[in-house]
Amino acid sequence: MLHATTDPEGVVFLRLARTVAGRPLYRGGAYLLGNVLLDCGPPATAREVLAWLGGRTVDALLVTHHHEDHSGGAALLLDRRGLAPHIHASGVGLLARGYPIQLYRRLVWGRPRHVEARPLPPVVDTGGVRLEVVETPGHSPDHVCFYDRSRGWLFTGDLFLGERQRYLREDEDLEQIIASLRVATALPLERVFCAHRGPLREGPAALRRRLDHLTSVRDQARDLMARGVPDAEVARRVVGPEGPLTWISGGRFSTLNFVKSLRR
Repeated sequence: MLHATTDPEGVVFLRLARTVAGRPLYRGGAYLLGNVLLDCGPPATAREVLAWLGGRTVDALLVTHHHEDHSGGAALLLDRRGLAPHIHASGVGLLARGYPIQLYRRLVWGRPRHVEARPLPPVVDTGGVRLEVVETPGHSPDHVCFYDRSRGWLFTGDLFLGERQRYLREDEDLEQIIASLRVATALPLERVFCAHRGPLREGPAALRRRLDHLTSVRDQARDLMARGVPDAEVARRVVGPEGPLTWISGGRFSTLNFVKSLRR
């Protein structure tokens, strides 16, 4: 599934998902800003993205991080359009060699092909688009945001997944996410563009509320941990009970992972 919308300021949001019986399994997205493509979606929608681009001029493909729902279409775009993906230096090897992808991820997004990527420079200036690369690790070590300082626009990848986060991945670092949100919210912001939710209404305020919420979760969890409350009970009190995604992912997405991250 691909559904494209263009806002009044010309930013195109591509909503992408693999569908079963016409229903999306998990929605993701990419942006076309001028002649620059920001993320490219999962392998399952790569042909749809290629077809949608058609004869449009695209000067660069910038990737916020290596996860397959953001980079999975890169190999096809390189083959057919000559678009080499640019990613944080620590993600170059992951795209070239591959990384473990569990069954549920292959079912939802597909298995990405290996692809040769190039490291992002500190600033990308091409086709009339100038974006600063803002390092924002935590969701993944190679995660970055793209910042248009002249307009106060921030493209956040997975730094914003909602004001209240229900699960944490087993490999996410809660402290780093909080630190990255502090970096992002300190920027002069006018608009925030989320990879999964699209352009956010009142984006800067929503980003600050996410920071406040995760900081509160961390502080409450630390307090309960210091009082000797068992980890599972800490997670239940602070975040909530485990849900279906915990079982589907074999615990790789879990409320307990908030506490495990603070234990590391």
